[in-house]
Amino acid sequence: MVQQNAVVVKNAVKYYVPDKLVLDNLYMTVPKGSIYGLLGASGCGKTTLLSCIVGVKNLDKGSIWVLGGNPGRQGSGIPGPRVGYMPQEISLVGEFSMSGALYYFGRINGLEDEEIDARQKFLSELLQLPPTNRLIKNMSGGQQRRVSFAAALIHSPEFLILDEPTVGLDPILRENIWIYLTRITQEEGVTVLITTHYIEEAKDANMIGLMRNGKLLAESSPQQLLDRFQCSSLEEAFLGLCQAQNSPMLANASEIREVKDAEDDTLQQDEDSYKRIKDRIAEYRARAVYNVSASRRFKALMIKNAIQFFRFYSGIVFAVLFPLIEVSTFFIGVGGDPRDLTIGIINHEAGNCDYGNNTGNVWYNEESFTCSFVNLSCKFLHEYGDSIVDQKFYDDISEASDAVRDGDLVGVMYFSHNFSEALQRRIHDFSFANTEDILFGEIDVFLDMGDMRIGQYLEKKLYERFFDIFGDLMKDCKYPSKLGSVPIQFEDAVYSDMEDGYDYFMAPSFMLILLFFLSTTVSTSLIITDRMEGVWDRSLVQGVKNREILISHILTQSTLIFVHVTVIMCLFFPIWDLKCEGSLFHVFLIMFLEGLTGLMYGFFISVTCKNHTMANYASAGTFLPLIMISASIWPAEGIPKILRFVSYCMPTTLPAIALRAVIFKGYSLAEEQVYTGILISVAYVVTFFIIVLFGVRSKT
Repeated sequence: MVQQNAVVVKNAVKYYVPDKLVLDNLYMTVPKGSIYGLLGASGCGKTTLLSCIVGVKNLDKGSIWVLGGNPGRQGSGIPGPRVGYMPQEISLVGEFSMSGALYYFGRINGLEDEEIDARQKFLSELLQLPPTNRLIKNMSGGQQRRVSFAAALIHSPEFLILDEPTVGLDPILRENIWIYLTRITQEEGVTVLITTHYIEEAKDANMIGLMRNGKLLAESSPQQLLDRFQCSSLEEAFLGLCQAQNSPMLANASEIREVKDAEDDTLQQDEDSYKRIKDRIAEYRARAVYNVSASRRFKALMIKNAIQFFRFYSGIVFAVLFPLIEVSTFFIGVGGDPRDLTIGIINHEAGNCDYGNNTGNVWYNEESFTCSFVNLSCKFLHEYGDSIVDQKFYDDISEASDAVRDGDLVGVMYFSHNFSEALQRRIHDFSFANTEDILFGEIDVFLDMGDMRIGQYLEKKLYERFFDIFGDLMKDCKYPSKLGSVPIQFEDAVYSDMEDGYDYFMAPSFMLILLFFLSTTVSTSLIITDRMEGVWDRSLVQGVKNREILISHILTQSTLIFVHVTVIMCLFFPIWDLKCEGSLFHVFLIMFLEGLTGLMYGFFISVTCKNHTMANYASAGTFLPLIMISASIWPAEGIPKILRFVSYCMPTTLPAIALRAVIFKGYSLAEEQVYTGILISVAYVVTFFIIVLFGVRSKT
């Protein structure tokens, strides 16, 4: 009967890819309370079969019956604490100490710390484990395998699955392990399913299964197999079975299938009457902690994540220093006025103004109410000074133009030979000024617009400074200063300040993109690392849920996001003195949600990419469009309409607009700009979470 068997596998078929068959109509039966040795060459499908037995992977066809139920069925305990699983890989967190690894697996299997401590002492003696405080990543390969073995034994499971546990171990230690396995099967009724490369080692098993090319060639006791092939070693018997597999007319193959078909009938009957035999398999469940609370598992996961983070010292340095470096770089590199610029001066009116000693003259005639100007070009040049740009005098325009082309100058400023007289006539009687007076009374400026930001900066500063100087000139001539200004006046801004520069525009979006980048960078590798190291799947075998692992990572990384938001806000507001017209709590909320968005995007990359290299490419490749069209370096209104919708759909565009509205306009959550940005972030977080959750489930 099936309830007397720990495992029954029927007609198992599993593909890795559509054209790669791993398990080919495989049948297997593992009796309860026995040691079952599963033998076969590397790549024959042993590890895949074990993953299906513990419920980590699903068969494409066929069925599996483990400890009286189907793996993954509600109440079966598989995956869960009824099984102890040692995979072929080490599958331990490198930042764990020996003791930390055993405590983690003990806790997720429902053990109290006192029980774990007692079991740890026993297993340390049995397996000659390294010191309790030695980190896994600092152990030798053999030491790591012993700790991995101990992690499978720590909670005294009723079903023990060991994938090549004795590889690389000392022969004496290997013998002791087999003695221990024999004792727990005989005295405690534990079932052991073990794979090994050492075929002769399996002579101590109660039953062995010989596997090749995804099929089980035979199941019998070691002695029966030796007798059947009239040989003295299991290796010879295995060779005989391989030859038999290559001979389709051999009778033994059909005999094996007949036995399996009889077992299949029994299996189907018991699957149909699962509820009726529920009480009869209760003895399996009494041995171990059967229902481990989600809170206990979750606590163990949070401790694991904290240990991983705090012992990953380079990660801590990155998490703390990177925001400081990036924000400091922003302060230093963005928004400052260009310096060390030189403009060429061609002054046909007064030459080099006697090296600055000639500052021009203005006389006001109180009788005629008129002004007289002499060398007014020198007055303008003196008032301009070097605060905006350094001045270098040239004799002719061609020489100065060549200097601009050579990159020595950022522009040329030209004064005509009768600049003062022409400007005087323009002021006194503008309506009768001739064309020459208008042209000669101008300051001609030729800028190098190859560097547009510098060119625009000089254009703005020279223009503004001209009207300041000209306004003072009007005062000297007893004219209203407004006469020297253009007929348009910009009053105080409704929001923010007219003097705020480009750095103020960029600051909110920079904060969000920095948070998004930090969160994505940290989380991109988390799931990939856990899965590649085998920790994720090994935790699933012990009953941990995908959503529990994912949520524990989210909570752990949310703490880091909280720290990042706090540091960035402290740097921008108190230190950089960025004025916030709205609520700092609303600022914190928008920034925190953006950090969560980046976190979930990193998880999305982790699930969709197979390795760290692909994940890094995906992460880096998405940041260029994120920066270019997310209104971070240029307003969304400057983007063509056909792409503007794409921009608004980016995860940082509307949140950045919302953050600007809070900081510069003092908007509350009731304003559409603000709550729209928040809703976009929430939508991204929820969407990515759902995709990631389905993604990790689909890996089975």
